[in-house]
Amino acid sequence: MPAVVIPITSNRSTEFQPQDVVDGRYRIVRKLAEGGMGTVFLAEHMLIRRRVAIKQLHGALASDPVMLHRFLSEAAAAGTIGHPHVIESTDMGFTRGGVPFIVFEYLEGCLLSEEIQRLGRLPIRRAVVIARQLASALEAVHNAQIAHLDLKSDNVFLTQRGNVLDHAKLIDFGISRSLVSGAEPPQRGILMGTPEFMAPEQITAPESADGRADIYALGVVLYEMLTGRCPFDDGDVQQVLQRVIHDPPPPLGRAVPAALEHLVFDRLLVKSPAQRIQRMAEITTMLDAQIAALSGGVPCALDTFDDASADLALALALARPVWPAGSVSQLDAPIAIDAPGWEVEVWP
Repeated sequence: MPAVVIPITSNRSTEFQPQDVVDGRYRIVRKLAEGGMGTVFLAEHMLIRRRVAIKQLHGALASDPVMLHRFLSEAAAAGTIGHPHVIESTDMGFTRGGVPFIVFEYLEGCLLSEEIQRLGRLPIRRAVVIARQLASALEAVHNAQIAHLDLKSDNVFLTQRGNVLDHAKLIDFGISRSLVSGAEPPQRGILMGTPEFMAPEQITAPESADGRADIYALGVVLYEMLTGRCPFDDGDVQQVLQRVIHDPPPPLGRAVPAALEHLVFDRLLVKSPAQRIQRMAEITTMLDAQIAALSGGVPCALDTFDDASADLALALALARPVWPAGSVSQLDAPIAIDAPGWEVEVWP
């Protein structure tokens, strides 16, 4: 399928510059990355010298009601969860020109996707421990009546907290949705997400997708950690979407405990949301049992990442665009394709 790839351009008149002081408190250090929705900067609180990551919406999008609503929703979601495995939004505001920005905690470490790529696949116990943290985070998200809807290994940041390695942080609430009736404007026929991690109902009935789509996506992330690949990753977007809807996931190709295999295939990666596990609390209980049953040592240590690589990993994750950008005639709906720093239009 042919694709048109267009570099994102910046609005230099509204974009923060190094040494700018934002809201009288944050001094911009440097730009970290630019995506389709916004630009991420490293900044420092001028009084307490704390490093933060500031995400600024592109000036050209600030007058778009849909994009503005989505950006403000991201700030609200990340700022209200208050869970140790969810990235914290500590502040937000508007520039004098009316362009919004969000202040996030600054994380050092690497993306889960990078760690999978580095190792090929993760040790079983390590994968289960990370999955358990994500299930706990998503339980808190769902309890706040929010569906994340874009769980993937690119949206999981691994850092170190004290002596605890592999402290996972769920990031990027850019396409999250409030589950409170009437809180979100209807978006019929709009596909938003990353195809390899989307639940079938996100493709066939996107307006009805809820927290159970996150349960399916957790199954994809666990499968990827165990195998080094997603269940459906053909490279062709149209083919991936069709396989997500119709095909059973391939075997792991790896010996894992029977209970873990049952969890992945029979409870998480189930086509019908009604036949999936319904609550994240049930998943955390099952993963706790798996952790207790698995023998072995502690999770593997992370490599030491220099500031530049840590900056880039977090910045790309925060800046990454996930928004409608084209159309797929067979599905009769636009599709949002995820590509760091690029706006990608895909046409049949």
